[in-house]
Amino acid sequence: MQELNEAAIAYYNNGSTDQQNLAWQFFLSMDGDGNGRVSFQEYTDFLCRTTGLAWVRREMFQELDRNRDGQLDFWEVLTLYYVARTRTIGCRTCLQPLIGLYFTCVTCFESQCVCDTFDLCVNCYMRRNYNHPHRVFLDSFVLLRSKRSHPPLVR
Repeated sequence: MQELNEAAIAYYNNGSTDQQNLAWQFFLSMDGDGNGRVSFQEYTDFLCRTTGLAWVRREMFQELDRNRDGQLDFWEVLTLYYVARTRTIGCRTCLQPLIGLYFTCVTCFESQCVCDTFDLCVNCYMRRNYNHPHRVFLDSFVLLRSKRSHPPLVR
């Protein structure tokens, strides 16, 4: 979660004023009582209203709560905002949000149709806990690297 928090802060600090305002609006929409902090109840209420129950996990709240004070400040919510904006996919087997490393079916990823990709969390992929016709999967980092074209060496 540390890496996601740092990425969120980097995007915020380098973003336009409009992008920063959107992040603040996200925070303010979670802070139901306007005290500048988001309680677990406010977090749960917000996620149930906006994304459904799949994202409502106490573990996620605890991971976001970096200073362990039982509430989320703006910078901690900013991490959730970044995750929600960039990682809104879930494991096709256990339905948990895919936040860090995950596996993607290469055939589905490269398909020309507008179908969703077939993505799995590390645990479901490791345990072969899925039913899918394709067998070639790459983790999110290797998939990205494999898509980079390597120009020939020039001497």
